[in-house]
Amino acid sequence: MDKKKVCMVGDFSVGKTSLTQKFVNNVFSEQYLTTIGVKIDTAIVDETKLIVWDVAGRDSLSPINLSYLVGASGIALVADGTRPETVDDLHSIWDTVEKRIGKVPTVVALNKRDLPEWSVTPEQIQSLKERGWIVFETSAKEGVEVEGLFTQLCRLIQ
Repeated sequence: MDKKKVCMVGDFSVGKTSLTQKFVNNVFSEQYLTTIGVKIDTAIVDETKLIVWDVAGRDSLSPINLSYLVGASGIALVADGTRPETVDDLHSIWDTVEKRIGKVPTVVALNKRDLPEWSVTPEQIQSLKERGWIVFETSAKEGVEVEGLFTQLCRLIQ
């Protein structure tokens, strides 16, 4: 069986862990626990064993630990659809990732689609698509587009 490492990256509290847990274990928790460093899970998708690295979020005081990204076959950029600034941040996050590991297949999860505070603009989505990324409007809570996100990423890296 083929093994592929993928990394979930984005700002703090955008739902990287929730998306990973929903996909791997079909579980969602309302309790927020900050990821320290990295959490690693595995899942089988189309004869490929995905090794999912849930990398601690980034803010202005703590950048992404780029060493966790080495060897990644693909990246899932995650933003919080109720915090538009996290969507805009994906561009600078990607620039940092690309400098470290080069161009790799990338998908985008605009998470928390189930919340009424959703405020992502069509222009923001267009700016992500213009970078060549496939954009998913996900809800880790309801499971919306979670499987599609990981399945598409797996297809891109095979």
